[in-house]
Amino acid sequence: MKYPLRVVRAGQKIAFSTGVIVEALQGAGIPTDEAITLARNLEKHYRQESGHDIALDELVDRLTSMIDKSLGPAAAARFKAQAPPFVPLMVKLGDSMTPFSRRTLAASLEKLKLSFKEAYAVAQQVEQTLRTQGYEVVSERELKHLIAISLEARLGRDLRLRYETRTPGSDLQIVEPDGVRFPFSRGILAQSLMGVGLGPELSHALAKRAEELLWRLGQSEVERAKVRQVVRSLLISEAGEAFARRYDLLRSLRHPERPLVVMIGGGPGVGKSSLAAELAYRLGIPRLVSSDSVRQALRSLISPELSPALHSSSFLAWRSELLPGEAAQPKRKRVIRGFQTQVQQLTTALSAVIRRNIEEHTSVVLEGVHLVPGFIPAAALQGAVAVELVAAVSDPEVHRRHFTLREVQTLHRRSHESYLEHFTAIRYLQDFIMQRASEEGTAVIEMGDFDQAVERALERVLDAVLIDSSLRAGSVEAAPPER
Repeated sequence: MKYPLRVVRAGQKIAFSTGVIVEALQGAGIPTDEAITLARNLEKHYRQESGHDIALDELVDRLTSMIDKSLGPAAAARFKAQAPPFVPLMVKLGDSMTPFSRRTLAASLEKLKLSFKEAYAVAQQVEQTLRTQGYEVVSERELKHLIAISLEARLGRDLRLRYETRTPGSDLQIVEPDGVRFPFSRGILAQSLMGVGLGPELSHALAKRAEELLWRLGQSEVERAKVRQVVRSLLISEAGEAFARRYDLLRSLRHPERPLVVMIGGGPGVGKSSLAAELAYRLGIPRLVSSDSVRQALRSLISPELSPALHSSSFLAWRSELLPGEAAQPKRKRVIRGFQTQVQQLTTALSAVIRRNIEEHTSVVLEGVHLVPGFIPAAALQGAVAVELVAAVSDPEVHRRHFTLREVQTLHRRSHESYLEHFTAIRYLQDFIMQRASEEGTAVIEMGDFDQAVERALERVLDAVLIDSSLRAGSVEAAPPER
């Protein structure tokens, strides 16, 4: 006769179930096939013994040993860190406790217009996450938060927001020093972490981890200083002290003593716009100005007859200076001379844009072929932390491919054929801008690898801010070491 197996914990006897064992093993990251094998072997072992009551601690120790032998110590440690199988999860509601129920949670989620299958899958994921993180008792607030992020992970941000709107206390409020409250945003925090040079994947992972740690404080409202403390500790442990210092520095950019002006020049098609947009996003700078937009505004005020160079492309401006009957060949000196004429016409307007932002104490990122090192007068940059960069593509073939990619990205509004037809003139412009960068000591950012380019540009910006703040504080020793 086959007697039932029972697991004994705190005087209670619970029916043994291989399904419960399999779920616990899956929560530790053990593949399903291996989990089923381990669960069956465990059941077989206990059925061969004379007793039918199993102490929970003995069961956990035996199963941990089996995992260690089969899959190694790392898997065994993950299993051991979980809430033990056969231990019911409890939800704390004020001063009372109630058992966690998948079925009850799934029924409440169906009210969000989820199908039963979707609702039950979310409820199952919530329970597995709680067990994986070692919970035996969870507060109502923590449970609501976990439900919200599980909904977002499986079904999207909109559904999470719908749930949080209907469920008071499911979101985390950040309290500013002046008492103003804002909902915690994992996306905004991830953006800040990318601003210190971390990759998107690690930034989002750390932002998620920070959210979990803040929720574990057991408070619905957390002061901004505490958020920074948690994030800084995570950065030190996961990325190193240097990134924590960058994080402190980046915070100062949100409310800088002096506005930041980042100018990104470079030849046509090297990736200036993409670099500028990514820098502005990571640094939290809302103003992004293109020299092309300034040129277009001037074109509406100045006729082609009055300024033919202004109404030409940067690499074709030389044609406006040809004498009657002169051969239209893009010689280097002609191309550079025509381009310089156009740059000089735009410099006054670009300087005015910069001055307006400085007077408004607003940081700005400017990009464009017309931002040639040495042309913007120093007087226009007074009162700001100015960072001048030049984007470049050394390899001509890689540069050619940029135009094809740009045509796709702009939905064919910028045909690559017209640029490739004048590619020689475009390379003349890049060579000229590179020469000016060398003469002016301006940093050149190679755009062959975009991620590396963003990282180098961020380093230059953060270093400039750090040096500026050090000089203003009279502490040049705080400047970063040379690389």
